[in-house]
Amino acid sequence: MRLTVPSQLRRPVYLVALAAIYGLCLLLCGSAFEAVYLASVPGLLAWIVLARPSAHPSLSRRHLVYLAVLAVLVTGYLFGYARVTPLVTVRWGEIVAAMYFLGSLHVILWCLDAAVHAGTTRVLSLCRVGAVRWRRAVEAGVRVGAMFLLGGPVVAAALTTHWVKFDDANDPRRLCGLPYERAGFYTSDGVHIRAWYIPSHDALGDDSTVILVPGRGMGKASALGQATKILASGSNVLLVDLRGEGASSGHSRGFGVVESKDVSAAVCYLRQAHPHQSRQVFALGISQGATAVLGAAATDRRIEAVVADSVPPSPRDEIGRATSWLPWPLGGYFREATLVLASMHLGHDLRLEAACSRIAWVSPRPVLLIHGQEDTAVPIGTAERLYASAGGPVRLWRVPGAGHAEPFLKDPRGYAQVVTKTFKSVRLGLPAFQWASGTNR
Repeated sequence: MRLTVPSQLRRPVYLVALAAIYGLCLLLCGSAFEAVYLASVPGLLAWIVLARPSAHPSLSRRHLVYLAVLAVLVTGYLFGYARVTPLVTVRWGEIVAAMYFLGSLHVILWCLDAAVHAGTTRVLSLCRVGAVRWRRAVEAGVRVGAMFLLGGPVVAAALTTHWVKFDDANDPRRLCGLPYERAGFYTSDGVHIRAWYIPSHDALGDDSTVILVPGRGMGKASALGQATKILASGSNVLLVDLRGEGASSGHSRGFGVVESKDVSAAVCYLRQAHPHQSRQVFALGISQGATAVLGAAATDRRIEAVVADSVPPSPRDEIGRATSWLPWPLGGYFREATLVLASMHLGHDLRLEAACSRIAWVSPRPVLLIHGQEDTAVPIGTAERLYASAGGPVRLWRVPGAGHAEPFLKDPRGYAQVVTKTFKSVRLGLPAFQWASGTNR
């Protein structure tokens, strides 16, 4: 049975239905922008059914073709990534989530194009541009330009702050024979974080725990190599999935800035669930995980020392690097527009965020910076600027031949030595980096 609504009531009924859909999605989401993505698909369906029933056949065919192509691309990407990346597996629900998110992005861009088209047609009618070929040329030019200038930052911000996630294919017991327990806790903004708590067997050193945080797109299992070295030194390990990664909830990613809440929540969990094993808490982060631990340590004095491996630059610099191919002033416009929209997505202003300011707040607790000299994703100069901004004590260890997040792979023995000595000096009450030579102060 087909739903029919009188023509004079279609628009008011649709607006009421759209407001109800958005209000419900707003209750389910963490930010107003998240709600827009969740509401866009049911909003389109409501528009087809209530406002434009005559458009149903043509729109259905177009969107079904788009969804079919999207399903093939998403499935191919997920299984291709899992095939070339060790220790990760595909979660089938991610295929549905990715299709819904990209379908929502398609609807938003389609609505934006429709609005630009309607506005351009209206303006040209008022200006009495009569020649059909000129009107079509102007309309096409305006629509292409608007989609590039408006739609481009929308897509960039959406894909920068949201992505699919993969699960760990194995656990510490299967991979390394390590006993562990699954941990779960909530952040201050209500995100459910998952982790592995791995106890040390060293009775002399089990009163300290290291929060180990992998980077973006890296599951917990990818950092088990670092975890085994820390465990051998006598500390316990809490291996954390940041929000939008692995088994943790959500799909948003905040450049490591928002994720500092996850690390602070991990400290609270340790003090409540393992108080005797976390009298001293340290943190080691990799890539955006390093940004997260620096941000948490800047405001949480319970973290007594930090190791930051391959710290990315500020969100503005990260986005600027992605838009550097555009000529001036387009590059600057895309960077700032994407940064503003990304901030709206996350509900957090990213424009003033920088690791250089956060590292200064960690002082006088020690910070060990580790960076690959062949890192092309984040050049070594980023680590050198961080080192110069730190209040101290701080040490910079450059790893020859290592790319981004690769120092442990290039020199696991040296990595274990500098990391465990940093934490041990604090545990024993010794001056930080007194044992080290090279770039430190």
